[in-house]
Amino acid sequence: MVHGISRAFIWLFTFSVNLASKTLRFPTRYNCLYGEKDLLKALTYLSLEAEYAEGGLEALTRRLRRHKKVGKVPNADTFLYRLKKMDRNEALSMLHRLNEEVLSAARRKGAFRRRAAVAIDLIYTPYYGRPNHYVVPGKYKLGTNWFHCHASIRLVERGRRYTIKSRLVTWLELNEKAKIVEELLSEARRHGVHTRLLLLDKGFYTREVIEKLNTLRVRFLMAVPKNERVKEAILDYYRTGKGQVRPFSLGSGGEMVNFHLTIHRLRRTKRDLRNILELYGAFATNLGLKEALRAWHTLPEDYRRRWGIETGFRVEKGFRPKTTSPNETVREIYHQYAVFLENLWTLHNMGEARRRKLPLDQMRRPLVKVKEFSLDFIHLLIVASGPGPPQA
Repeated sequence: MVHGISRAFIWLFTFSVNLASKTLRFPTRYNCLYGEKDLLKALTYLSLEAEYAEGGLEALTRRLRRHKKVGKVPNADTFLYRLKKMDRNEALSMLHRLNEEVLSAARRKGAFRRRAAVAIDLIYTPYYGRPNHYVVPGKYKLGTNWFHCHASIRLVERGRRYTIKSRLVTWLELNEKAKIVEELLSEARRHGVHTRLLLLDKGFYTREVIEKLNTLRVRFLMAVPKNERVKEAILDYYRTGKGQVRPFSLGSGGEMVNFHLTIHRLRRTKRDLRNILELYGAFATNLGLKEALRAWHTLPEDYRRRWGIETGFRVEKGFRPKTTSPNETVREIYHQYAVFLENLWTLHNMGEARRRKLPLDQMRRPLVKVKEFSLDFIHLLIVASGPGPPQA
């Protein structure tokens, strides 16, 4: 698209800017040099360019001058100072409301009408400051053992990969994954999402999580780590060719939870193998035995949908400003505003597919790429700095 801007994109731009202006309030006074619109413009530009505040805001100033547009752009110190002055809980509340409005628009357009596969996952962002209770320890990566951890729930159906909610997980909450899963599923239901199948990775393979999902009557498919019992089951299936779906349990003593273990041959060649166990993978599911046997051939394909959330994390990174600030308010504002922009991008792609009469379920790739979306949005952001409405 890139500046051949359609009326639909102008509507999306106007909708998002008006929504953000009404919802996201920055701390200002009557005598402040930079108003709320100036700060919002700066935040939006940095997010779309995925830039640091210092270099990004200088670039915005140059672009406004080049286009002979009137606009006040704060320097990096002023901009970050204003963000740090915001109350963290109040800022999160405003940003969540911002995302809820986009999800409501998506719902009105039929995004949640059909039952969908959803995924819950944890994403770890490296942290290089002094550790605090907002960060969690982890395996050494990219020069640090400390990370910000976010738990997200996302639709992973083609053409409607919306992030329903993303929330920070603190050190104390890492062992409360069942509670986090329940909270995220409750949020999805509140937005009208009808869960067909919940996809989870090995990090959620605990008795408490499976028990909670059984209580909530949520159908799930979860990758299983290869402990000794799982290895025995895989080897038994390899030798006999029977028991591809079998009763299984997790826990100890009187605290046991029952489910079905499904065993599948992976797409690997024997030349890549060190032992036969690497040829097979296993999933935990609460589907009934007969249903699991009927769906056995399609379960790996269903689970591959979970990669949609991994793709979403990479896309979201393209909407998040860079920062070295250890301030938790700044970091969380950056993260949640990136979620808002990513959902706007998904909403625009869904609209483009409808306008071109293309079935959403056949959309292997988005019609409008992230870079194209960002360039057009920035173009309108620059144009809107002058008098009058933006023109296509």
